[in-house]
Amino acid sequence: MIIPEQTENEFDNFFKQLSYSRIRDEVGENPKFANADYINKIEKIIIELKVLYKEHFPEGGVIDSLRALTIKPKTIDSKGYGQYTFTFPDKNREGRNDNFEEPLRRSLKKANKQLKETKNFYFPDTTSSGFVVIAQTGLSSLSPEITAALVKKILDNEFRSIDGVLICTPHYQTKNPVTQEINPECVSVTKDAYPKLRNQSIALANKWIQFFNNNGHTRT
Repeated sequence: MIIPEQTENEFDNFFKQLSYSRIRDEVGENPKFANADYINKIEKIIIELKVLYKEHFPEGGVIDSLRALTIKPKTIDSKGYGQYTFTFPDKNREGRNDNFEEPLRRSLKKANKQLKETKNFYFPDTTSSGFVVIAQTGLSSLSPEITAALVKKILDNEFRSIDGVLICTPHYQTKNPVTQEINPECVSVTKDAYPKLRNQSIALANKWIQFFNNNGHTRT
C-alpha cells in the first residue's frame, strides 16, 4: 500500500529538480497564513499538492453531474469483453447519487484558500500563477481524464485562485476497462481564456510524465 507521505516525498524530489522550494521550509510549520506546498519565485508559480488516497469506487459507482459510470470488471477476457458491475452510492447532501464530486470539491476549496493566501504573501503586487496537483493514489479505478472533466466543471464556476489543475497517477497506470487502452499518466485543466496558464500547466504535466517514465517515482 502506498502511503501519502511516500507520494509527497516523490513530488518533493520532482519539484526540487524544477527549482521549486518547499514553502514550509521557509515559513515554518505554523505560519500565519494557509500556505501552499511549493514555489518557484523566478517563474512566480505556486503549487499545492493534494493526495487522493481514498478509494471512492471499490464497487464501481456514479459521477452524477457528468452522467458517468465507473465500472468494476468482474470476469473479463483479454479483449476487454465480459462482465462489469457498479453500485449506486448513497445520496449526497445535494440529493444526488454521487461517489466523488463532493469530496473533490472540498479538496479544491481548501487548495483555493492556500493558493490565494500564499499568492498574497509572496506576490501581493504582481501577477502569479497557482496550480493544484492532484495525485491519485487510491483511485485506481478512475481515469485521470474523468477527474479532469469533473475538475473543469467545478472550476468553471468556483475557486478563482486556482489557475489550473494537474491530475496524475504517480504509482500506477490506469486502463480503460472497455478498450483496455492505457490512460495518460497526467492531464491538465486550465481556464481556456488564458494561454499562458494553459502552457505552464501543460509544461508541468509533460515534465511529470518524463519524471514518471524515468523511474523518478515508485510504481506498485
